[in-house]
Amino acid sequence: MKPSFILGQIEATKLPVAWLDSDLEFHRFPTLFAPGGWEDGPRDVAIFNYWGNESNGQGTPSTGSGVVYFNNTERGTAMARAWAEAMAYGTNSEAPDDQVFNELLGPGGWHSRASFGWLPASYLRVVPMFYRGVDTVIDHDHGNPPGVMEGADVGHSPT
Repeated sequence: MKPSFILGQIEATKLPVAWLDSDLEFHRFPTLFAPGGWEDGPRDVAIFNYWGNESNGQGTPSTGSGVVYFNNTERGTAMARAWAEAMAYGTNSEAPDDQVFNELLGPGGWHSRASFGWLPASYLRVVPMFYRGVDTVIDHDHGNPPGVMEGADVGHSPT
């Protein structure tokens, strides 16, 4: 439902949309979502990429969709639509939405169809697993690894 909701809000308001999961906490204003937030120009989509700081370039990013920004641009809206359609396809409705997003970016070729900004660790700080000592903007500290289902030995969705 997340990508469908985001697309619906972009279409209804004609404004950019920043999605934050309900278990996140603001520590500072997220300047990257404001006009002029990116020094080298605006982005169509901004999302956290666990491989974003890797220098060897990953073919398929590993995103975390707890925080995601879609600009009200043709390419940003097209990416939101592609994600919503992919999540509506068959068994993808049971798959983690960020893993479906990864497939769109890598094998689906969307990484070259829009302007992406990889959000820094401060925008999706996850403790205790990752990123101690980060000057946090948005915190995701609820004690579980990201994307892991609640309950003993449940782990990620097998779908």
